[in-house]
Amino acid sequence: MGICLGDLWDEFSVSDPRFAELAGCLSGARVLRQDPLECLIQFICSSNNNIKRITQMVDFVSKLGNYVGEVEGVGFYQFPDLDRLAKVSEEELRKAGFGYRAKYIRGTVEVLQSKPGGGVEWLTSLRKLDLESAIEALTSLPGVGPKVAACIALFSLDQHHAVPVDTHVWKIATRYLVPELAGKRLTPKLCTHVADAFVQKYGKYAGWAQTLLFIAELPSQKALLQSLSNGTAKDVKPPKIKEEEES
Repeated sequence: MGICLGDLWDEFSVSDPRFAELAGCLSGARVLRQDPLECLIQFICSSNNNIKRITQMVDFVSKLGNYVGEVEGVGFYQFPDLDRLAKVSEEELRKAGFGYRAKYIRGTVEVLQSKPGGGVEWLTSLRKLDLESAIEALTSLPGVGPKVAACIALFSLDQHHAVPVDTHVWKIATRYLVPELAGKRLTPKLCTHVADAFVQKYGKYAGWAQTLLFIAELPSQKALLQSLSNGTAKDVKPPKIKEEEES
């Protein structure tokens, strides 16, 4: 909360007309500083998945934790710790709809439990590393590839310039940052090139800029942005999140 979004958005808007156009409509698109364990499990769930299904998976895992209370009919739970997660079998996760991710969650929990000093402590210690080292450490965990690792680094490890690159971010980049790459196939090398292009454009908070640009491309947000630009937002109901909106 100590980072001023207004200052960041003003800085980005000066050098990027597209960002300036979006910033006024998405002024509250703040990057969270999540608990590293919670963030790790959530992003393993997000792999090759859509928002609706990810939400269902995260809700299932969250309800394994202690009940906190209810707000407007919605129950809230403390995210389960490693010991509680270790008691959940792969079969239980598969029955809950996790698919192949069940094996990765089980494997990651086991690896974390084997870490000297504790898995949570190991994850938290990654905040002290540079981005490359943090991603290298994270990708040693089952089910964590470079894109998922970059997400975890951005949203929980204080790596504000981490830029997770998937097909959605690739489309944004080839449209606005590196148009010369349009039509090419996304490869690990080009993922690095795109991430570097974001950092060159937006600096040490490139991950925050990428997050706003990503949100603006979601179909549900496109409809809202269009209504705002037309001055009809008050007449538009908040669009529902569609199944095809992938993470």
